[in-house]
Amino acid sequence: MLLLFAALGFLIYSNVLVDGIFVFDDFEYIVDNPMLKSLSVFSHINDPRHIGYLSFALNYAMGGEDPYGFHFINIVIHILNAVQVFAIVSILLHILRFEEARPELRQGAAFFAGLLFLVHPVETQAVAYITQRFTSLTAFFYLFSVMSYLYARRRIEEDRGAFLSYLLYAAGILSCILAMKTKEIAFTIPFIIAILEYMLFRDSALSHRRFTYLIPYMATLVIIPFSLLGPEYGLIGYGSGVDEITRRDKIFDLYQRSTYEYLINQFRVIVIYLRLLVLPVNQLAVYDLTASRSLFDMRVLGSLLLLLVLAGAAVYCWLKSLKADADNVPVYRMVSIGIIWFFVTLSIESSFIPIKDIIFEHRVYLPSVGFFAVFSVLCIRGAAHFFQGRSLYIKAAAVMLAIVIPLSIATYQRNFVWTDEVIFWDDIVQKTGKAIGYNNRGNAYAKKGMFELALKDLDKTITFFPRADDAMAWENTDFTPNNISKTYSARANIYAAMGDTERAKADFEMSRRVMFGR
Repeated sequence: MLLLFAALGFLIYSNVLVDGIFVFDDFEYIVDNPMLKSLSVFSHINDPRHIGYLSFALNYAMGGEDPYGFHFINIVIHILNAVQVFAIVSILLHILRFEEARPELRQGAAFFAGLLFLVHPVETQAVAYITQRFTSLTAFFYLFSVMSYLYARRRIEEDRGAFLSYLLYAAGILSCILAMKTKEIAFTIPFIIAILEYMLFRDSALSHRRFTYLIPYMATLVIIPFSLLGPEYGLIGYGSGVDEITRRDKIFDLYQRSTYEYLINQFRVIVIYLRLLVLPVNQLAVYDLTASRSLFDMRVLGSLLLLLVLAGAAVYCWLKSLKADADNVPVYRMVSIGIIWFFVTLSIESSFIPIKDIIFEHRVYLPSVGFFAVFSVLCIRGAAHFFQGRSLYIKAAAVMLAIVIPLSIATYQRNFVWTDEVIFWDDIVQKTGKAIGYNNRGNAYAKKGMFELALKDLDKTITFFPRADDAMAWENTDFTPNNISKTYSARANIYAAMGDTERAKADFEMSRRVMFGR
């Protein structure tokens, strides 16, 4: 299976591996980040995303600014994550005793879940976008922590080899700590493990003593708040460079942006994520979502209703499992666990904690595990119900291929946007017409010496600049003084390269005035 996942993973991401580039925030976080030019990042343990930056620094040490090495590691991480999805779904179904008489169906469901995670095009942004290693690497540690805990707890329940059991348990705690020092989404690990402990080991011989295994995990909850807020209260030192800028931006969003508006818009965003999981078309690296201002916006209410139905389904399936016959209990509980996983793992970025960017596809990378687990179990159970005898496995395999092949092709096609800057930003311009698309496509044209096209795009960008000081509006989050200044400066450089010194001087002056407010 590992060889199959590796071969398929490298195949569908081969265009990114061969022709992949640095794009979007890769320049800020990697290419132009002096912190990564040496392994001194080892000493920056105060940084909330220390492990993520360390991985980039190691990449740089091995291959410099060649994007090949960065993309290679990203793809390897994704393949390993898919293998871990298989392992987690497999052990969940084993503990739940799903199709106990036919273990090949249990393995088939786990295999299908891992395969879907591997090939689904919604995962491309977390893999092909180098900077989003923060997401995929956090997912790696997150999944490893959950997997290790489940294997350890199963062994403890079965009274098998205490040394290996507690070694797995310790590995899970270490992985939890590493995840929390990679990206903030890892904050939910202790809660997921607590939920799984409650739902999976209800009949434990340890009774209430089993909850003592949660204490070390709960202790890790201080790591992320301490890393983010510690400098504000003098508990730890400030960071430097882009990592400190990012930390300050998060603090600004937390205290200055509307939690209410962010929350009600996330109802709509989560429905978009669900739609992408079911029908991955019209994907975007940057979305153009007009923010809602009221809970009574029909788009918000409709989305909220759908999410309440989904959450209700999780509760219903759990309650149903308490009374269902033995054959159906595992299915009901797996559906409940999958839905809960989706909502809990998404909660840090899609709830009431405001972030200036309302939606990004990479945020559904980890939550999608719950969706694929439920989908695969229902497919396998459906196949077992409708197909009988020896034809079951042939027809089930045919259903898998009918789903996996189109998804693989869609992933390969989607990855082409990550192989050229002009193509990448043109995709955003054509689908959204957002200022960021015009601005960055103009810069991409300028890099290729296509100055006339570059000027046209930068001129268009400037027409979007807000006429009033409304920087806190969700639609205007890109229009910071720094970004506006960069646009004028970029146009000035083009004028200078074309020999138009007067216009170049005027734009340089405008850039300075915007940046410094005078």
